[in-house]
Amino acid sequence: MLNRIKRIAGGLQYIGLRFLVFLSHLLKSFWLFFPGIIFVILAIWCFWILGQGKDLIIAFSENHEAKAFFLIAIGFWIYVTWFSSRIIATLKLRKQQEHLLKLIKTHPSAQTEKKIENVTYFELPVNWLNLWPKLIGYAGLLAIEVAVLQSPALGSNAISPGKALWYFLPGIGISIGLDRIVEKFALKNSPKQRLVFNCLLAAFLLASALVIIIPSSDILYLLWALLFLHAVYLFYINLRSRKKENGEDEKDSMFHRFMFRIMDWVRIPRKEIGYFQWFNLICIIGLGIYCAAFISLHTAKMIGPFPFVLLAFAVLGGIGNIVAAFSVKLSVNFHVLLILVALLVGSRETHFVRTKSFDNPANKGIYHQRQDILTYFSNWVNSRGAAIDSTKGKYPLYFVLANGGASRSGYWTASVLGKLEDTTEGLPSQFSKHLFCLSGTSGGGVGVATFFSLLHERKKLDSNLNVSYLRSARSFLEKDFLTFTLSHMLGPDYLKYIFHINNRTLPDRAGALEQTLEEDSHDIPDSLKPSMATPMSELLSIGDSACPLPVLCINTTRMQDGNPGVVTNIKMSKQIFNNRVDVLEALNDTLDMRLSTASILGARFPYISPAGRIDQVIPGKQRVNQNDSMLIHYFVDGGYFDNSGAGVVQEMIRAILLQSSTIKDSTFRKRVAKLEFTILHITNSPTGVAALNTVPPLRNDLLSPMLTIMGAYDMQTTVNDKRLENFLTDISDDGICAGAKYIPIHLYKDTEEKREDRKKGNKSKEAPYSMNWFISKMTLNRMDDRLTNQPNLNKMIKELTSTQ
Repeated sequence: MLNRIKRIAGGLQYIGLRFLVFLSHLLKSFWLFFPGIIFVILAIWCFWILGQGKDLIIAFSENHEAKAFFLIAIGFWIYVTWFSSRIIATLKLRKQQEHLLKLIKTHPSAQTEKKIENVTYFELPVNWLNLWPKLIGYAGLLAIEVAVLQSPALGSNAISPGKALWYFLPGIGISIGLDRIVEKFALKNSPKQRLVFNCLLAAFLLASALVIIIPSSDILYLLWALLFLHAVYLFYINLRSRKKENGEDEKDSMFHRFMFRIMDWVRIPRKEIGYFQWFNLICIIGLGIYCAAFISLHTAKMIGPFPFVLLAFAVLGGIGNIVAAFSVKLSVNFHVLLILVALLVGSRETHFVRTKSFDNPANKGIYHQRQDILTYFSNWVNSRGAAIDSTKGKYPLYFVLANGGASRSGYWTASVLGKLEDTTEGLPSQFSKHLFCLSGTSGGGVGVATFFSLLHERKKLDSNLNVSYLRSARSFLEKDFLTFTLSHMLGPDYLKYIFHINNRTLPDRAGALEQTLEEDSHDIPDSLKPSMATPMSELLSIGDSACPLPVLCINTTRMQDGNPGVVTNIKMSKQIFNNRVDVLEALNDTLDMRLSTASILGARFPYISPAGRIDQVIPGKQRVNQNDSMLIHYFVDGGYFDNSGAGVVQEMIRAILLQSSTIKDSTFRKRVAKLEFTILHITNSPTGVAALNTVPPLRNDLLSPMLTIMGAYDMQTTVNDKRLENFLTDISDDGICAGAKYIPIHLYKDTEEKREDRKKGNKSKEAPYSMNWFISKMTLNRMDDRLTNQPNLNKMIKELTSTQ
């Protein structure tokens, strides 16, 4: 009995030791091959978990030009990842062998050979080093294949992220098993293996041609092309088995001698010169396309975001593997060294806000000449005095709030405003005639800025010209604003930490997004088109005359202290607006800002757009300390403080009412008494109460501060919105104005709509609308349908058109 127990204990000890050895090898492999592994994990996270990534796949299937680039990109990524990982594996193996030889150099040669072949002497066994490069390639292919199976374009046939693992993990096992079969087959019958490879390559090229040639090809066609690529990869990485060890040494040209010298340095067997040549050729082609994307906006848009992400994964993963290879070769961790270099020499600013000199030098200091809110309101009311006096009932005064949400918010906001303007144009109730203020944050700021620009550009056109604000806004905001931005984010922005490339020479990712807005605003077919390159100096309310444009408020947040800021065409009083930062006031008197920059300054959400820096020169008389000549501002997304812009609107209304209650002009007071303050709140996020679930203890201990901040981010906006609603109720009773009301225009269905759907038997969950700087046609069509069927919007339009 005792012996049996000892045997069991010994067996358990052996199993435990083998498990620890396996775990050690696994963790060491993760560390050695982490660049390739990281980008596989990123692909899974981006295209399995993130709704934005899934929508990019849909948008890619709708973009005929991008399909060829995708097939190039996926091949580039997998090949570069596999071969650069093999270089690391080869160097690691030779390094281990050299280390072992040094330890046993005094032993007889026979024992030396035996010890070298004994894998237990190695930090990582040979079979592990041979497996991981192949495994990473298989994992990358499977990550994209399973992502396609999850695409909403498949409708009810799409698999869930939970089920995706049940496709991915067995797929890894099957791929490894087939790899061993093909490897043995290649060793036994190399010519037949090459014949099978050629047939699979032809099948892949044919499938790729069909995917590219057929514009309306189903997304499953793409899956078939990927499966053929998977098979091509499986056979290709085993083709080296047919090559003779010294077959390539016969080549003695200068080029081949140079190639062999490089291969010898990184310990690549000379028989694999074919692989090495293809690796370099593919790297040159892929790198050329990758660089073209951040040099040319047109090229970036032609490639599309999905293929470009894979291109970036290939380039960045390849660079990471090259650095890892040098680290193994020279026994120095160059990853850490590069990070230290970036920290030590990367202190020079790379994210200044894009500005420009004034087109007219006489405009120097023009931002100090803007009307304040009280002057603007007085001029607004008096310029409409006859219309207000002749109104028998209430005269609507509109304040628009637009929540953040990237292109989703911008498209929805501009669509709502465009439809209101189109359906009321030419009527006394024309929306723009009653519009007082546009306040937006993040993507909502882009939406209100687009509509604001359309109002400005409309005045330049013939009044008899038939235009559509809705069509123009849609044509503009359905554009791809993402790819050119990503090309800088996943490209030169990394290099700027070390090489300090000037933003004027090569803009950062925020500047790239602004440039995209400017270029795309001209590239729409309508005669009415927004001009996002218009300087803010042309859009101001100056002097004592009425401004033909509404108040524009792009809400932002100062990063250092969380203080809210506003880019606006009026002058911000610190007393009225509770010390909010007037961004245009902070500009140097000789600098101007484009509308594109203003709108993106409120949409700098990490990590797509970094905090933007503005240096404010303090006049000598205002300095507390004479050495403090400058204030450094960093501005980020306005949603950190107020995601709807409700705060600035409430402060605005409060100041207006206080002025109206104390002014002695009886005519003015009578006109204000007819005004109905109407808040039009355009939202684009799901409505309802957030779920309050349990938090695991470890997550509670480690992440509670971060979770609280994230919760406060949303709740602060909710509280601001509710405070404004309650404020409207209060002012309806004070008699200064005719009343106030709040009209929400939700993209998602509200609680009442969901309840009505359940009564009708429709219990299906509302599909999400992707939040990104690029949206698929399928999602845009859903938003267009929602615009047609939005109950509050239709009710408002009916009231406006029926009173005429």
